[in-house]
Amino acid sequence: MRFQLTSYSRILLIFLFILCYSQGKAQSGIELNTAEAMPSYTLFHSNPWVYLIDNCGELVNSWETGPVSFHPKLLPNGNLIYIADRFTVREMDWDGEIVNEVQHDELELSIEYEVVLLPNQNYLCVARRSLSQQAFIDLGYDLGTVGNPDVTDGVVELDRETGEIVWEWNTRDHVIQQRDPDANNYGVLTEHPELLNMDAVATFDWTFHESFMINSMDYNPELDQIAVSLRKMSEIAIIDHSTTTEEAAGHTGGNSGKGGDILYRWGNPQNYGRGTAEDRQLFFQHYPNWITEGPFTGYLTVYDNGLNRPFIDTLGFYSSVPILQLPVDEAGNYTLAENTPYEPALPVVRYSELETNTSFYSPYTSGAEVLPNGNIFITEGGPGRLIEVNPAGEIVWAYTAVTFSFLYRTEKYPLDYPAFAGRELIPMGPVPNTSSTYECNLVSSTKAPPTAQNFNLIYLPAEQLVRIRNHAEQGLEWALYNTQGQLLHQGRSGYDCFTYRNVRV
Repeated sequence: MRFQLTSYSRILLIFLFILCYSQGKAQSGIELNTAEAMPSYTLFHSNPWVYLIDNCGELVNSWETGPVSFHPKLLPNGNLIYIADRFTVREMDWDGEIVNEVQHDELELSIEYEVVLLPNQNYLCVARRSLSQQAFIDLGYDLGTVGNPDVTDGVVELDRETGEIVWEWNTRDHVIQQRDPDANNYGVLTEHPELLNMDAVATFDWTFHESFMINSMDYNPELDQIAVSLRKMSEIAIIDHSTTTEEAAGHTGGNSGKGGDILYRWGNPQNYGRGTAEDRQLFFQHYPNWITEGPFTGYLTVYDNGLNRPFIDTLGFYSSVPILQLPVDEAGNYTLAENTPYEPALPVVRYSELETNTSFYSPYTSGAEVLPNGNIFITEGGPGRLIEVNPAGEIVWAYTAVTFSFLYRTEKYPLDYPAFAGRELIPMGPVPNTSSTYECNLVSSTKAPPTAQNFNLIYLPAEQLVRIRNHAEQGLEWALYNTQGQLLHQGRSGYDCFTYRNVRV
């Protein structure tokens, strides 16, 4: 018997996935905290609350946001930013007071998933515009065969004071099809890697509402470029933000000189006729983002969900996190040889159960980013599990969030993130309804300290001094934490006596 999924059964199947994940959690809360984990605070959403926890899973702050569905982030000034509904961006201060809220007024447009605060303080959001079936047909879309969408995907910039849309980019302006010479946007795919093939939109999962489905993005302020995840093409792409809205709808202008055309893409080169199924690297991915610190600075990483990936008998289904060295120069130009796909052919490293023996899988939502200490922080969205792995792929920190749905994504911030400066982050116990019994030490050391006979440390709070007497035959590195595990000061000393001034706790 052949089983075919109807639209209703697809929705039911997704619901059952969510139900199984939420019911299958044996434990919630902290699972593991080792000395290799980055001293940090982690932010996650569990409707209607957003929680900030320390490395032992202790709650240090929370915000009641209501039924927020779209990824909250903590800004450097301590404000929480999120999309409150499909028209509204909201900021709350550290104490939960709304300090800024703007709404756009275009009924045909909704903002989704992601908001980023730009250097000019405007809001950059993933967006969708309604489009009629006839308009899709006029684009050259094969309506009914590829699917029956009613929105096109894009990115908009909202004025932080008025909510006015001051910049917009949309996929519908950069499409191609090689199926029908008599239909609009006909062209040869291999000659136009800068355009999106409408016939490459996946029919797996569901075929209604979305077309390309941008499900996440990141912004690079140095290049003024945006990386987007085109979920239903299993590709990530980079576009130019330096254009005007008019240029973004065309093929010239901006720093790139290419208007709103695709500057770079990776994951599935058969979409533009320069690869086969064997060259495919991504499977319904989320959250491409630039790495900003460490040896991979300037590289890109992404959470590859692995949905509909060919089944491996020894592993089953699995997700992965590849790290990509981009073929880009200092001006943000990407090289592409004639008749070949964009490099790299393979990532420099890929974290997964197959390559690094790192076990995680979520067919939907999720995200990954490289931390300042070089570890990789992964949101495994389905089970709500957050893990930090070292460069070898070993799990060094793990926490399962209390949630009854998929976690879209979470954030992990080092202790010296500016949002925490001058604030008392006092642990208040576990997040409500967690069940973990793990015995956690918040602060630990990877090296044995000097013995008491050759090492003394004196803190004089009245004079704001730390005085170190070091008579060991070696130098030392020191770090001063408060009782909440927050890094206050750090330094190095050689032999003999050293005094550090202006040290306040």
